[in-house]
Order: sequence, then structure tokens, then C-alpha cells
Amino acid sequence: MSAPTEVAYCGLFCGACVIRRGRIAALSKELLERMGTPEFQKLAAGLPTLNAALFEALREWQACFRVLGAMRHLDCERTCRDGGGTTACRIRECCRRKNMQGCWECDQFEDCETLSWLDPVHGDAHRQNIRMICRQGMRAFLDGEKRW
Repeated sequence: MSAPTEVAYCGLFCGACVIRRGRIAALSKELLERMGTPEFQKLAAGLPTLNAALFEALREWQACFRVLGAMRHLDCERTCRDGGGTTACRIRECCRRKNMQGCWECDQFEDCETLSWLDPVHGDAHRQNIRMICRQGMRAFLDGEKRW
């Protein structure tokens, strides 16, 4: 059974979050370590000359290195309700300022500009969750289908 602290202020279910699981960050860190070695860098430079059809993309390994550098930060040990998550979350600050447990206690969530901050990543998953919490209550929501 899921705990209420797994539901973020915005209505997202942290238990389903790929960042929360930390696997992407761990794999990224491992790849960064291996790609940072002189041995790998020598391979990346040499293999395209041996077989361009198969290894030409290795000439761009530095771009992959930069992406992995960003991905190593995709790790969240605690939910926002437990003090984790991004410190830049305007939604958490709004809920705290209004003394609300979450956006489901606000009658303006459907058209909220602050809540729209998540739209590029989550679409309307957070609003769907909020609607379910409003209709069913938190316990029923936690026992049912949740979106991230």
C-alpha cells in the first residue's frame, strides 16, 4: 500500500517516478566514470577508423558525456513532502504559503499557472490525479491507478 507522502503537492505519484528510483542516475554515473578513462577515449578515437560504418558515432562521445553529466542528477531520495525534490518547485511553495496539503485542496487548480509549470513533462497527469483525489479521497486514490 502506498503512503500519502508518496503523493507530491502537485498530485503526482512519486512512487512511479523514474527519477525517484535512482536507476538512471546510478547508470549515468557508472558510464561517466568509464567514459572518463583514457582507455575509453582512445577507443572512441580509434574505433571509427577501423570500422566507420559501425563506430562513426563514437566521434561524438563528448556529447554523450555531457548528456550523462546532466542525467546523473536524475536522482531523488525523498519526496517533496519529505523535504526532497527540487528546491525550485513553485507548487510546493504555493501550497505551503496557502497552508494546503496539496493542490487538491485548491479550487483553482484546473487553470493554475503555477501548476502548469509541470505540463511540458507530465502533460495533464498531475491534474488527472488531483481530480481523482478530489472525487475519491486520498485513501482511494492511493489504492487505485496513479499517474506520474
